[in-house]
Amino acid sequence: MRSLFLEIKSFVYLLFFPIILLFSSCDGQSSEGDLIRVESNSITLQLSKANSTFAVVDNLGKEILPAHAISGILFTDKDISPSSAQVESYELSGNELRGKLRNSEGLAANFRMVLEADQLHIEIWAAQEDSELVMEIRTASMSPVYGLGDHGGYEGKTDLFGFRNDHFMNDKTESYNWNHYRFISTFAIFPSKGIAQVIFDKGEKRIAIDSVENKMGVSGAPKLNAYYFFGEPKQLYQSYNEVRKLEGYGSKKPKFDFFEIGYEAFGSLGWNTYQSSVQEDISTYLVKGYPLKWAVVGSGFWKGERKKPTEGTTTSFGIWDSLPEAGRNDGLPNPRYPNVQELKGFFKERGIKLLLGSRINFKALLEDGGNYNPTNDGSFVLEAMDKGYFIKNESGSTEVFDVNFPSGKTYLLNTEMPEAVEWFVSNFDKWGVDGIKEDLMLQDGVLLNNDGKQNPVNAAFMDKGQMVMIRNSAFGVPGDILRMEDTKYGFDQDRTPINALSYAYSGVGNIYPDIVAGKYLTNPLTEDQKRYFVRNAMLAAVMPVMSLGFGPWHMQNATYEASVKKAVDMHVQLVPYIYNEVIRGFETGFPYAMTPLPLAFPQDENTFYLADSTKRQYSWMIGESLLATPVFGNDYATAQSRDLYLPAGKWMDWESGEVLEGEKTYADYNFPDDKFPLFIGGNDCIVLRKNDKIYLYYFPLNFKGKDYEFTFPDGESQALIKTPSGAGKSYSITEAGIAPSELAWDEAMKGYFFEIKPGKTYTIQENR
Repeated sequence: MRSLFLEIKSFVYLLFFPIILLFSSCDGQSSEGDLIRVESNSITLQLSKANSTFAVVDNLGKEILPAHAISGILFTDKDISPSSAQVESYELSGNELRGKLRNSEGLAANFRMVLEADQLHIEIWAAQEDSELVMEIRTASMSPVYGLGDHGGYEGKTDLFGFRNDHFMNDKTESYNWNHYRFISTFAIFPSKGIAQVIFDKGEKRIAIDSVENKMGVSGAPKLNAYYFFGEPKQLYQSYNEVRKLEGYGSKKPKFDFFEIGYEAFGSLGWNTYQSSVQEDISTYLVKGYPLKWAVVGSGFWKGERKKPTEGTTTSFGIWDSLPEAGRNDGLPNPRYPNVQELKGFFKERGIKLLLGSRINFKALLEDGGNYNPTNDGSFVLEAMDKGYFIKNESGSTEVFDVNFPSGKTYLLNTEMPEAVEWFVSNFDKWGVDGIKEDLMLQDGVLLNNDGKQNPVNAAFMDKGQMVMIRNSAFGVPGDILRMEDTKYGFDQDRTPINALSYAYSGVGNIYPDIVAGKYLTNPLTEDQKRYFVRNAMLAAVMPVMSLGFGPWHMQNATYEASVKKAVDMHVQLVPYIYNEVIRGFETGFPYAMTPLPLAFPQDENTFYLADSTKRQYSWMIGESLLATPVFGNDYATAQSRDLYLPAGKWMDWESGEVLEGEKTYADYNFPDDKFPLFIGGNDCIVLRKNDKIYLYYFPLNFKGKDYEFTFPDGESQALIKTPSGAGKSYSITEAGIAPSELAWDEAMKGYFFEIKPGKTYTIQENR
């Protein structure tokens, strides 16, 4: 009977098929022969019924998104490679195409494709309800390609062509452990092709961008949910930013304070922090003129003897190590934090925000393999279990997970329960500090199967006005800054700039490259360690976020310490300018605070392959008027020069004032240790902070005549600066109701300058 029904259904469909096509073509859609066509504005989607290959072409028939030669959609319900599919049936409605697929195994799946002027959205799901499939979509190969979050940071180069990983998630690989992959993003961009792509899923994803295919997929998932974006880089990021909000991975607006100079006790004291050591370290920094504005104490503030399984954790909410305990033998003060109110007052009096470490894992009960101790951990574990706030397994029992800290099995907060998130954040308030350094170190990424596990908690902290440093996130950054995995003397130093650039390509501007000089340095420092320290400081100075740990005075070298101090002081001057670009990035999705050159100059092939561990030409734009070119990598100890490529335009060396022509490589350009690695050009305007005032600096180099909109540190108020499109003998400034006045000249900076204030519009005019 079912077979007869299908035959009748097919006959009726064929009988009315020409009418359907005629009706569809009136709406800008058609199906001729093997190809189904969907039009949207000036682009057309072409889907092959025979092998499900798909392409997007422009109104001249030129491929924008090229089709794979063999197949476009593949899926299976087995533990094997997915098989190619055909289009079995479909319906057209405007710019939306829906239908059914059948693969070579005879398995059916549903699909939906929606074509907009700037994007193609593809969804695939099992025809059988509640089923999970392995699903992939693919196009022809394209390159160069950049991005992919932390997974893009360990390839030794920023161009990721050749990348392949069918186990793409927060989990270990053959080469790296789980800590290396904590910012999970499948966003990849082909700037010279005008294409970007992303697939959203919490669990295991399948990515390949090589000579065989350009593939996005999921494993054991109810749905494949992927996007392709079309346009120039700024449009690509704008589209992606809007989509990730819709998909639940939006970012939060960063606060100014986190872009000031910070401090992490971990970089100086390791795991063994205590009140007097932290306060002494901070005091020394301040006396030496380092203007710290935030500080992290990531560990050791909880109750209990260090390195014993019974010690507390970040979830021992409000239970400080403030009372002595008999029998300790950890070599640290007993207690470590004897006067908590004095500690908090110390930071508040000095205008420094205090942050503590935060993790959403709780020590499991002894019967579950954990080390729960009611004295040190409080009753929070029991309370959360009673309320059902922890992740449960299929049998309904509380699941246990392995993490780096604390020792033993742990439970994980179920962050998909809003009430659990609110409970967690409210209890963290018991610590009474200004914010968090989120630092979940999960070893069981596969068991949890949720790359977005931290997003809801971090977002909730932000909504309460807390300062939030993120370590774990998916797609967006629902915090103030995104911190890279730990750096350290002896590690691969090329990873730091490559990882940071991969973050930027992935749509992140508020990037924190970890503590200057990394972790675990001890006295006395070797000459090699000192040189690493200095070069790392210059690198951090031209990144969005900069923090200190191990004191520069420990180098016992006045020249080296002066170089670090110079880097810090310059970053302090640039903070308002950097923050403005961070806010622009938050609003648009484009990484203005750290823009890799292939994004800023997408048609300049000379920029495509500079950033790798061989050439080491790590360069990026800060906003649209500063080009950063720090000398860093595994040759930090010996390099005193680099080949320097400058894109189109005129560029002025920040220190020498020499003006150089762009679209040219300068071989072995001199970069001594203390040289600030910046070039001024682009739109000719930057902002500097001097003596707590904010100044606009104008450099008459390129005369693009572009407006510069500046957002002040409050994150809201703005000033508008209009620049000239032609050269003059000198320059004047005008604002509404005030007579023009000639601009002052800063001989040291080789630029004109004037103070700017919120709510004002300034026009720079050339005097001829």
